[in-house]
Amino acid sequence: MSTSAHRPRTPAQGRPRGNRGGRGRTVAAARTSAAARPTVPLWLIAVAAVLAAAAVTAAVLLPDTRNSRPPAPQAPPVTAVVATIDGQQIPVREFALYLAQERAATFTHFRQKFGAVDGPHFWTTPHDGRTPAVYLRERALADVTRTTVELTLAHRQGLVADSGYDAFLHNWQTENARRRKAVAAHQVIYGPVQYTESNYFTYVLSNLAADLRDRLTKTRVITTPDSALRSYFTAHRGDFPHQSFAAAREEVRQAYVLHRYQAVIGGLTASAHVSVDHAVFDAVPVS
Repeated sequence: MSTSAHRPRTPAQGRPRGNRGGRGRTVAAARTSAAARPTVPLWLIAVAAVLAAAAVTAAVLLPDTRNSRPPAPQAPPVTAVVATIDGQQIPVREFALYLAQERAATFTHFRQKFGAVDGPHFWTTPHDGRTPAVYLRERALADVTRTTVELTLAHRQGLVADSGYDAFLHNWQTENARRRKAVAAHQVIYGPVQYTESNYFTYVLSNLAADLRDRLTKTRVITTPDSALRSYFTAHRGDFPHQSFAAAREEVRQAYVLHRYQAVIGGLTASAHVSVDHAVFDAVPVS
């Protein structure tokens, strides 16, 4: 129910509207309406156009991250320092050798324990919260820590002049140059004509460990009293079948020295100060 008063229609309101009169009033009303609307400043229109253009540009240039994976970290240079162990810097180039040595063992571990198969996502697929890539880097770090401890001890014992990797690379290149000259002069050489970096690294470390065991024995860091050898023989009787202690004494001594050497290196490794640069460590390629 309306509360407004009903007004009677005036004669003007009741007359039929002609086309001319109606058109005139329509034009007049439109002009009046246009005059009543506020005018939008040109500068505001320009700003709106700029903002719209910027939004379109951002939509085109910015990547769509809804279904995309984060980009893989860029591989660090070979001279970048992965870790510092007891003050000795470990470059990516050296660390890569340990990664290569542990690669097969890592693959075997995940295949046997989790049934993982080789493929493009093998290294990045987690198993029990750990990917093969992380596992491999951790094993390589443990290996390089132990070796660095050995090299540092060998340096202290006077067996190597410089335990750094740059010195190793220099020695490797010098040895290969010597072998090239020997071959050119038709001289006899033992071993390969040219060492690869990895093969020479393994060769040097193997010889160094043997020399270091001998040095630690001679300096009585490792002692071999008869009582200790007899105790070792009894505890490891199965390693010397059908032999008396007297017959196996030299074998027992060598095994005991190796056992003690591993204990010494293990203790130094456990107490080593290791500082890892995770920005480099996590970016070292694994494949």
